[in-house]
Amino acid sequence: MLVSRLFSIFPIVGLFLSGCNSWSGSNLFEQNDKFEILRTYDNNFGSRIEVFLELAEKELVDNFKEKKYLMIRENQPRSVLHPRKDYTLRQLILSAHEDENITDQQKLAYLKKCDHLFELWEKHWATADKKAKRLGFDR
Repeated sequence: MLVSRLFSIFPIVGLFLSGCNSWSGSNLFEQNDKFEILRTYDNNFGSRIEVFLELAEKELVDNFKEKKYLMIRENQPRSVLHPRKDYTLRQLILSAHEDENITDQQKLAYLKKCDHLFELWEKHWATADKKAKRLGFDR
């Protein structure tokens, strides 16, 4: 009876010990905080802006690939077919700087990235306009 209870407890203890991934080599009860990055992310406004800038560039490139034909062929406003992404980000950066959520250096770096987004947007439209002219579409 005692032996059967021990055999039923050993697998449970074994599963418990094998599932403890947060153990450090020296201390059994020392835990690593895996969520520290997420908590500091909320307080770090600059990292959020960096993510927005990266997403904006990806969206610009993807949108250009998807709507390149429409940009060449259609005579619709640019803000409908392939909108600028830098304008709202500039406003976000300036308001974050006014609220002292980002430093002066961060502000300048982020605004420079916004300049890059605007240049990319202009390049996309120049390519589309050039192709439309070459194909004879009235723009």
